[in-house]
Amino acid sequence: MMPAKKLRIDIERCELQHPQFLKQLLPLKQRIEDAIDGAASRIERVIGPSRVGKSMLINSLSRDYPETKVNGRRQVPVLVVPVPTPVSPLLLPSSVLTALGIPIQGNITSGVMGKRMQEQLKLAGTRVVIFEEASHLVEVGARVPSRSAGDWFKWLADSQNLTLLLFGVPRLERLFDINEQLRMRASAARRFLPYDSRIQEGMQAFHTCVATYANLFSAAGFPIALPPLALTYQCYLLTGGLVGLLSRFMQELAGQLVGEMPRSVGFEDCRAAAVAIESVDSGQFSAFESFDCTEKIPAVALHDAYVQVMNMNELKVPILDSREGALQ
Repeated sequence: MMPAKKLRIDIERCELQHPQFLKQLLPLKQRIEDAIDGAASRIERVIGPSRVGKSMLINSLSRDYPETKVNGRRQVPVLVVPVPTPVSPLLLPSSVLTALGIPIQGNITSGVMGKRMQEQLKLAGTRVVIFEEASHLVEVGARVPSRSAGDWFKWLADSQNLTLLLFGVPRLERLFDINEQLRMRASAARRFLPYDSRIQEGMQAFHTCVATYANLFSAAGFPIALPPLALTYQCYLLTGGLVGLLSRFMQELAGQLVGEMPRSVGFEDCRAAAVAIESVDSGQFSAFESFDCTEKIPAVALHDAYVQVMNMNELKVPILDSREGALQ
């Protein structure tokens, strides 16, 4: 295999155990362990912008609790269910059956579908259901009223004593705002957020993520010829602190090298990769465009990228007590 192709695969498979990721992973794993041990059902929601790393978190959780067979019977302790869009009352239970690999034949009512779903979850020994992109339920065009969708999740958790983990972008909060019974039944929202450039610990964590990817490039024979801090700051301008978007950029950068022999990766290579992906663009400061690798990027430019991410996702930018973050 060509070195650059292997590099791209290695980056795609790289799961960064960074602080914001672990902040969500560890307590959610405990919820799953409790559910498998027979604890009462729980409803958790993880809310964060696109490209913050929610899918990586889901993959990690499901991988640690794989499907098995016990006495010849299939056991699926943790089931991941992608929520389709647009979603309808019939598609909610059918999406669960589809995730279980159960064929759906002929015309069937939502009531019959719900009963079949309950039976199959019980047969599979499912204790936790992870709903991916649950925020589709509150998008324009969703054919399930938000309150009814909330009632359905509450019914599913109670009827099967299941723990439900709902993942989505910040609009998912509307599902809980409109249904007080679901809100009172659920735990407080878990917020998976980008790193704030004003907080030194956050910028250090982001810098470590960038360095981890840079080390993969070096190990493959494609060292990135930018000073480490310059690369970190340019990547922050590009991503606004979103590690999932950082991963996407690094994948694109490696992908553009496929077919080449090992060489140094320069500023122009990074610029080409940045242009090829959807990224944070404030219109005022652009990564690998507004500043070159020799310039010190001002704090206002970094903060502007963070603000763009928060605003696009209808999230409030926190007010800090004079904590200005900067890598030394």
